[in-house]
Amino acid sequence: MIRINLLPIRKVKRAEASQRQFLYLGMAILATVGAVVFVHLQAASQLDDIMRRNTILTADVARLKQEIGDYDKIRAQREELLRQRKTIQALDAGRTGPVYLLREMSELLSPGKGPTFDRVSYEETLRRDPNAGFNASWDPRRVWMEGYSEDQKHVRIRGAAKSNEDVAEFLKRLNSSVFFSEVNLDSTSQVSGHGIKFVDFSLSANVIY
Repeated sequence: MIRINLLPIRKVKRAEASQRQFLYLGMAILATVGAVVFVHLQAASQLDDIMRRNTILTADVARLKQEIGDYDKIRAQREELLRQRKTIQALDAGRTGPVYLLREMSELLSPGKGPTFDRVSYEETLRRDPNAGFNASWDPRRVWMEGYSEDQKHVRIRGAAKSNEDVAEFLKRLNSSVFFSEVNLDSTSQVSGHGIKFVDFSLSANVIY
């Protein structure tokens, strides 16, 4: 009886099977590493793209801030001109006196400006009443005129203000002006609408020109 020893063949087959497993394992590792590298490169590319967009957006925001800043300045100047124009129109509608009286009202309601006053008389008034002086730093945009009428150098002014203190400051300016005398506050009333509160007022005075 002939016997065939298959042990070497089995060992060879097991060795080949082990080699194939190592080969598959190596290929799997390489595939995993490749996938990781691909994902990393893709993420890095996306990060670079995001950073580029962020740089562009930052530049756009800075540019818009500058443009908006200029826009706010221009809008404030426009509102100031419109306010002065409204004051002059209100005065002109009442057929008032000389042009310098119109200019005086515009000065009274312009930021950084104030009434035309006689310094000696003004200082004497302050000695009698230290609270009678006007506030040079007050913002006159807190008061706006709604009506002005004149009859034989007696005027009536209707307007609105953000507070009673603003009405009082407006009266101080009128009293300090060389073009007005006997300034009297006739009425005030609190008004509210659309979540905003303000004060309606009416006053009378004599004009000097």
